[in-house]
Amino acid sequence: MTNNLELTDDIPGSDAKDSVVRGPLWYVAVISCVAHFMVQFDNAVVSIALPTIQRSLGLDVSGLLWIVNSYNLGIAGFLLLSGRLSDLFGRREVFLTGLWVFTFGSVLGGFAQNGWQLVAARASHGVSAAILLPSSLSLIIAAYPDKHPRNRAISIWGAASIIGGVTGAVGGGVLTQHWGWRSTLFFCLPIGCLLLAFGTRTLTRRTTARPRVPSLDLPGALCVVGAVTAAVYATIGLRKHSWASVYTIVPFAISILLLAAFALIESRTKRPIVPMGIFRSRSISMANLVSLVATISMSAQVILVLLYIQNVLGYNPQDAGLAELPGGLTTFVVAFLAARLVKRIGARTLLICGLILYAAGVAWISRVPVHGDYFSAIFFPLELVCIGMGLTLPCLTITATAGAPKESSGLYSGVATTTRQIGSAFGTAIFVSYATAVTETATGSPQAMLATGYRSALLATVAVSVFAALMTLAIPNDRQKAVPEDAQVMNA
Repeated sequence: MTNNLELTDDIPGSDAKDSVVRGPLWYVAVISCVAHFMVQFDNAVVSIALPTIQRSLGLDVSGLLWIVNSYNLGIAGFLLLSGRLSDLFGRREVFLTGLWVFTFGSVLGGFAQNGWQLVAARASHGVSAAILLPSSLSLIIAAYPDKHPRNRAISIWGAASIIGGVTGAVGGGVLTQHWGWRSTLFFCLPIGCLLLAFGTRTLTRRTTARPRVPSLDLPGALCVVGAVTAAVYATIGLRKHSWASVYTIVPFAISILLLAAFALIESRTKRPIVPMGIFRSRSISMANLVSLVATISMSAQVILVLLYIQNVLGYNPQDAGLAELPGGLTTFVVAFLAARLVKRIGARTLLICGLILYAAGVAWISRVPVHGDYFSAIFFPLELVCIGMGLTLPCLTITATAGAPKESSGLYSGVATTTRQIGSAFGTAIFVSYATAVTETATGSPQAMLATGYRSALLATVAVSVFAALMTLAIPNDRQKAVPEDAQVMNA
């Protein structure tokens, strides 16, 4: 018995190159990977600047969380809609629209004068990221119909996001230290403009007739956006309100009702955003569920370690970014090699190994002392964490998009990226709020109290990542047999 996850080779469309790009096929990989790099750079560059932004704009912890989660709300709420838009209206058109919105959001954020203006700018960046992530992944899936080249392209696509995160952490520290936090938001402006020019010139237009707007399923789109927004809003509010509070119960109840309405609409409409048939496949369902749970842990860990380095160890933004550099480079190298390892070992086995290594590294980091030095407290355990992340992140995408037909590549990409971004939004809100709550009840010096909060939250993320590793056992070994035919045939 093999653990390899087989991808469907006979994806519709015999000449993917002609239908996607004007020029060499690697243009698609460059465009998609630069877009992914830019999105992750933007997210990381703001994360490293958060303490400086907090002091500059006079924000409390809730305001700081809203800067992070306005982005997460925008991206998680609109991913499913934008993923389907790529299939309905054309990958090129949707991708370039996302670039325009992203570029405008960079200008808006750079000129923000108060917390709410910055929150609005970050929300626009979240919406544009929701457009760029599935459309860029959809371009790769459509352009590379064969299994192994597509796996390599997806791994490079994932590695590009890691490089974006590393560059954002290091570059964000340097920019914040020497030119202020506003420079971190302006940095992506020229990248966006160059990518717009290159993408407009090389990506081919849709050749088939465009559907009518009424076929877009706007009621379903509004339901899923509202459900995600309400749930994350309630989670963020847990810092101030208890689970029994009306401020918690009502948003969660609204979220559940909207999700039920979404499922009902999708089961009855002729052109649903998410055909419910794809979830009849245990492989698709479990791959996305594992992705959701794993990302809850990983997103929180990144923020908690950054806050610990700056608020407990006393690093300035530049040094904090440099402290993240070795681990980020390790993640990139491992993720780049993941495609070869998937071919030999299998995605499911590799995913389990990655999650276990990640959990061990976070457990090591959770022993953070108040006055620890960089090498004993951060460097070595973070290397283990990053090896685990380098194995895990590409495999999450590969398992969740395996067997995706070209005409529904945006749908599969949208579902895969949605689960990860929802996990990111929930993970950040839950564990940062939990760390804050523990800190408020701790005793000792301010640094000792903060370290106690971060330590408790990191240990909680370990339990979540171990649970995700156990869930991975439920993903079938052979995806080609696991995907039912009615889940493969979609009307674009």
